[in-house]
Amino acid sequence: MGSLTAALACAVLLVGCSSSARRSARHGGAAARTTTTTARKTRTKPKTATKPKTARSAPLITYQVKKGDRLTTIAKRFRVSIAAIVFVNHVADPDRLTEGQVLKIPTHPPLMLIVTPSEGQPAQGFELNLIGSKPSEVIRFEIDSPAGKRRGPPHIASADGAVTTRYRTSLANPTGTYKVIANGNKGTRTQTSFLVVKRR
Repeated sequence: MGSLTAALACAVLLVGCSSSARRSARHGGAAARTTTTTARKTRTKPKTATKPKTARSAPLITYQVKKGDRLTTIAKRFRVSIAAIVFVNHVADPDRLTEGQVLKIPTHPPLMLIVTPSEGQPAQGFELNLIGSKPSEVIRFEIDSPAGKRRGPPHIASADGAVTTRYRTSLANPTGTYKVIANGNKGTRTQTSFLVVKRR
């Protein structure tokens, strides 16, 4: 895990913010609870488990791609990150748009932290993409692995609230689940995880 310092230190080259992302969804659940019997020894029905509340979707507007449009110019026009547009529209190749294609543009990008790839091997690089944070917010990433916790250097979010950096595991890193936590000085806090598996 010693390579986190080097890898996140290298993130200086990515201090700005970036653009491509895929969403990693998180789900939580509430366990069912039962009540105790009353003094009259009558049994009450257990409460049913509640479904976890999902985050509200960001309001969307539509935009029809014109000849010569690029994702970078569309993102700048609507002041959202490229990653947010890619995620909402499930764009397979951000470098290829079709004239007449209709894109949904989020007016307020949802807060998301995406790790690419979501599964890898020791000594492999992983890209960390955060979107939906506050413009110019100071973001720090923490990696919680089976070997312990590591915290990287600060990054400044771009004007569209995006940050991208890289984390590289070493051959000595253990396999298992690695939790990634992003914390900002303006209230941003989100997390996701990725897997490190044995080399095949």
